[in-house]
Amino acid sequence: MKKLSRFHKNNIADVLCQYWRSEEFGDYLPKDLPGELRLFKDSTLLEKPRGHMRTGTWRVKVIGRHPVLELHYTGAEKYLYLIGQMEWNRLVLVDLERKEQLPVKLISNGVVHQNMYNDPFHPANNQWRITPPKAESDSAIRARVKQCVRFYALYFRDNIKRQAKTIDFGGLPAIFEWYNRGIGLPNRKKVDDSWVRCFYNREQALKGYDLLRNLIVDYEFNWPDGAPSWVYETHSVLEQMYHKL
Repeated sequence: MKKLSRFHKNNIADVLCQYWRSEEFGDYLPKDLPGELRLFKDSTLLEKPRGHMRTGTWRVKVIGRHPVLELHYTGAEKYLYLIGQMEWNRLVLVDLERKEQLPVKLISNGVVHQNMYNDPFHPANNQWRITPPKAESDSAIRARVKQCVRFYALYFRDNIKRQAKTIDFGGLPAIFEWYNRGIGLPNRKKVDDSWVRCFYNREQALKGYDLLRNLIVDYEFNWPDGAPSWVYETHSVLEQMYHKL
């Protein structure tokens, strides 16, 4: 991880490419306004990772000498925002289509991954959450489940690196039950809808569930001794699960 401490005038991406969230409304913002936004240096973006997640691309262009942030969501139209203010921990955007609305004020803690693909919310790490357009083969379902395990391994690692005091699972697909030195699953009949939405239908979602259940039952994973907390232990076991799938 690295900490942004100053504005790099020669490379606007050094400041833009981080995690931004609204300082006022959060997820209560209108659906088409970015209340939680992650921008990456490969020009990809992920919006509202804990809600109606959307992925796409971004770029900055100049209109009348003013920098404008263009967000192009997958399968949707483009949105243009005038960059009214930008600092390492603050970003103010004005919707060019609706200038009469209040500006979107976003804040950040200025901490980013040196390798963007280690960020759990990079779009490449969230393809498993996008509902497929048609039924998938057993191998594709396994790949989707493996991506899920990798996401949570990265998510635990991210929280460790950020020295988070608690881990927030709110709004993320719910399939695991987390214990001190243990990982479980809900009853098969009570699989959460957020897990089902990651698959073509419930039948395929239960196939994914069975893969995880068999993995947990069939293998004895190594829970490391002497780890600082259950978070470190769980991260280690998730890494082992990923390599077993």
